[in-house]
Amino acid sequence: MQKINIDYDELEDELDLVVPNIYRMFIDAVIVKKYDLAAHRIFHDTASILKGNLLFRDSLGGAGPKWEDHYFHFGVGDGCGNFFFVPTSDEEVDLVQLLAHDPPGIEEVGGASQFFQEVLEELACGFDGPNKFRFDGARFWD
Repeated sequence: MQKINIDYDELEDELDLVVPNIYRMFIDAVIVKKYDLAAHRIFHDTASILKGNLLFRDSLGGAGPKWEDHYFHFGVGDGCGNFFFVPTSDEEVDLVQLLAHDPPGIEEVGGASQFFQEVLEELACGFDGPNKFRFDGARFWD
């Protein structure tokens, strides 16, 4: 099992954004429950979060729709080439959006609180629950 070690200060400095509190609470819950994010290809440490976000900035910065620098990608997609993210307008943001490729656009998924709760429920059952086909890890470089 991969140890979760996230340096939020480093993320904020390197990515020039604010890591939302809802994501921090999600990681706290993952640590308490001892879920293995790496086993599900979900970003699990500072290095994987940085690499994933910088890869998206580089590869999707000129795409339609453009990947914006204030989007915080946490390593979860939908398994169909679309990726969930939190627009980091401030620490208290409670919104998850989806960068979709077919048709191209940004879709509002809903509240981040509910979204991360559903991810936690799927982690609890090894992604074999009612939302098992809704989420997929996005750490594609391993």
